[in-house]
Amino acid sequence: MEQRKTARDWGGRFFGRRVNCEIVPLLPAWIVGRMLDDPRKIPYLLVWADPQDGTPREAVRLCAKIKPPVPFPPDLTDLVEIKRHDGTRNFIGIVLRPLPRNGGQAWLFMCPYCQTPCRALYGWKAGGQYTNSAQISPWWQCRQCAGLRYSSEGGALVLRGRGSWFRALEVEFGTTRSDRPESWYPYVFTSPHQAAAAGIIL
Repeated sequence: MEQRKTARDWGGRFFGRRVNCEIVPLLPAWIVGRMLDDPRKIPYLLVWADPQDGTPREAVRLCAKIKPPVPFPPDLTDLVEIKRHDGTRNFIGIVLRPLPRNGGQAWLFMCPYCQTPCRALYGWKAGGQYTNSAQISPWWQCRQCAGLRYSSEGGALVLRGRGSWFRALEVEFGTTRSDRPESWYPYVFTSPHQAAAAGIIL
């Protein structure tokens, strides 16, 4: 496998596009499990609201037990359809895999690009005008295929100063770190009326 070279600035720090996965809408596989266990067998509405002002930034309808337009591998446990408000649809395979302890099981997505089982998919990818901006992707995909990083990768949360005063504080109290941001999870509804009752206007 070809090893990628990481761009560095004159101080040896990472230089280039870096988009943290915590600022991108995250679709966890456990929501699919909840939907499949729902005796009503109804689609779910997922809405990602802006953490600052509550404005909806992404919305999809999630449903299972569907017939895909093309044949899918038989080793998949099931398929889910992720449909955006503009009508675009993704058909994503899911598998039920055993956990290493206590005999439990967990739902995992199959990334449509690399076909790797993963616990979550991302609807946006690294791109756009700035090196830290993200843009909507036509496919929901795993973190690596979307070109995303964890905010804690490479010591990015470590607070660094250039002055001797700051270095003296590090010697006295140790390295200072920022808190790791939380992932951007969706609100889960079973109908648009339920979303409207919660104050989410699509």
